[in-house]
Amino acid sequence: MQMAKYYLCSLAMLDIILRGEQLKLLAEKAVLWPAQKTLIVSDLHWGKSGHFRKHGIAIPANSQQQDELRLASLIKAHGIERLIIAGDLFHSRHNNEVEIFSYWRQAHQSLHIDLIAGNHDILPAEKYTGWQMELHKNGLYVGPFAIMHDIPDSCTHFCIHGHVHPAVRITGRGNQALKLSCFCEDEERFILPAFGNFTGTHLLQPDEHKHIYVIAEQNVIRWK
Repeated sequence: MQMAKYYLCSLAMLDIILRGEQLKLLAEKAVLWPAQKTLIVSDLHWGKSGHFRKHGIAIPANSQQQDELRLASLIKAHGIERLIIAGDLFHSRHNNEVEIFSYWRQAHQSLHIDLIAGNHDILPAEKYTGWQMELHKNGLYVGPFAIMHDIPDSCTHFCIHGHVHPAVRITGRGNQALKLSCFCEDEERFILPAFGNFTGTHLLQPDEHKHIYVIAEQNVIRWK
């Protein structure tokens, strides 16, 4: 009951402008596009914990449930009508946790879902369409943005993508360091953090990026 109550409340957010569009960076590792009533997320990797348990590695069974509750609360809190997933909705092939997605989808039948196929989205195409989602194998062009799983070799639009699982290391007094997930902005692209809590992260070199927005507990902070 305490977990459900927690997820009814949205955490802090940060407003930015990309290509003339107002976006809100959410501490829940998602991007809100208010004008379109759209939520953009990436790299959920649902089914990953079940995949590890199948191979004898002890992983908490509720990690995916927490992600599902977090996503459901965002959809409700912000009146979301369209969910865009920038790849890697699932981690691997079919397992019980993947099948549980059917129940989550039934609870959000009016929600339009676009899935940009990621390298881990290897289920048969009819599985995704059976869940009433629109599958895009070569990215999705919407407004001024090209939403991809990974940045393409060339793109005529500003690219929003995932795949990287970005994070930065922040060093404080006494050489104490924290590794924090982040959003990352360059001249021609915007990198999304991994939405799934059981995904791992990849450390970025801050000097190589224009702006970095770190997720620090319940806040999104422009760090660079």
